[in-house]
Amino acid sequence: MTFKITGIPQSVCTLRVLEVLAEKGVTDFELYKPNMAAKEHKTKAHTDKQPFGVIPILEDDGFTLYESRAICRYLAIKYGSQGTPLVPVQDDNKGWALFEQFASVEATHFDAFANLICMQKVFNPMKGFPTDQGVLEFAIDGLIGKLAIFDVILGKQAYMGGENFSLIDIFYMPLTSLLFKAGNGDLIENLPNVNAWWQKVSTRESWQKVTQA
Repeated sequence: MTFKITGIPQSVCTLRVLEVLAEKGVTDFELYKPNMAAKEHKTKAHTDKQPFGVIPILEDDGFTLYESRAICRYLAIKYGSQGTPLVPVQDDNKGWALFEQFASVEATHFDAFANLICMQKVFNPMKGFPTDQGVLEFAIDGLIGKLAIFDVILGKQAYMGGENFSLIDIFYMPLTSLLFKAGNGDLIENLPNVNAWWQKVSTRESWQKVTQA
């Protein structure tokens, strides 16, 4: 039985999920694209499954799950025996501890700032909202400081989660790509180790596939 993903490829959070599926070579699923302009994601039919009225949602044989990182974990484990290994093996306690450490780093020290930049420079203009320069400057200054630390980390390991490409890298990829579209790609390019990491992950066949679809 195929499972269903509700989301649109233009969504940062949906793109995370689609990248996991591409790395795993999973093609037998339904991608339902809600009409965001008509606010389909705010209807009762949607909020009964996702109470916050956002995307993506996964539905798999009666099981419903929301929040992109949770969906990514679920799919990485469900399809653990195929495609690219994206999470530690089940009984690797230290591996899982490090995985969760680096997952927390992404949410706390990257997403918190990169998301604000993209909101102010990409999403607000799309919605007809003004850019708050104070928020934008705060986010850029904050991300510059965090990326300097990431550059040190990536001088000691090849990927965001360690020596191998993993789900941690996928968590970063959509917003990093959007930073370039926002006109702030220099924040990545100015740091040699961060830029080298981005060049490696952004040229993966899976990423090229999902971003050009």
